[in-house]
Amino acid sequence: MNRMERNVLPLKEVIYQELKNKILNLEYKPGQMISETEISDLLKVSRTPVREVFIRLSHEKLINIYPQKGTFVSLIDLSYVSESVFMRNLLENQIVREIMENGAELPPEIRKNLRQQKEVVEEAGTVQEFLDLDNEYHRMIFKAADHAVSWDILSTTRIHYNRYRVLTMYLPEMLGKVYNEHCQLVELIRNRDTACYSILKRHHYSGLDHPKALKEKYPDYFL
Repeated sequence: MNRMERNVLPLKEVIYQELKNKILNLEYKPGQMISETEISDLLKVSRTPVREVFIRLSHEKLINIYPQKGTFVSLIDLSYVSESVFMRNLLENQIVREIMENGAELPPEIRKNLRQQKEVVEEAGTVQEFLDLDNEYHRMIFKAADHAVSWDILSTTRIHYNRYRVLTMYLPEMLGKVYNEHCQLVELIRNRDTACYSILKRHHYSGLDHPKALKEKYPDYFL
């Protein structure tokens, strides 16, 4: 969140966005203990708005509050990850087919997005930089079919999946693999190649190809 956004948004919203982003990008690890005092000191605010934000985050299943014990960042629940992938697959599959069948065109900005993805991959950019571009890439696809709002709604339901996805991007060669699939998808849409798209989507949209490897590498992050 930039300085201008901080100056415009209400204090509680600023605190909420700061904490949510730290949880989603794994700066606050699953299972990590956090406290109202720690956060209020860090953000230089009183504990009252922090307490209210904690309640909001607990309702969103981002943190767990245990009276007399403490507050902890929630562990990643693979059942929620699976359901998020299921919903996204249904929506995006339908949207890509609508674009192909209706003759809609992807926006020219998607080429710039792909160039930026390539730069991140080749110049060892950060995972978060790539994920920001990935989100914008898929949002442009939704927007091409006049379903940008659907993407925004979907994005609010993917809390566990978003953290899982961060972990997958640290696997060897994953950024390059995803970038190449993004390039292929743009060409398939441009060529209206529904047959090859059916093959590609099974690889790109599965999202659950690595649970065993991730649970072995990060055993304390999962339920």
